[in-house]
Amino acid sequence: MPEDPIGQEMARILNEKLQRVIDRQTEHTVALANHTASLDRLEKGQEELKDLLRQLLDRSPDNHR
Repeated sequence: MPEDPIGQEMARILNEKLQRVIDRQTEHTVALANHTASLDRLEKGQEELKDLLRQLLDRSPDNHR
């Protein structure tokens, strides 16, 4: 850290601002990971519903003509 008091204060302020930016980026990264996981679960659920619908349609009397 710089020896002069003004340089030390500027370095402290910059470090605080940098830490806030890093903290926000971390929060956004976690939020993005959570949203990605939610989207993955939704996609899996959609695939399961499509499979069930296919099974139901395959059993339907209209398909056995």
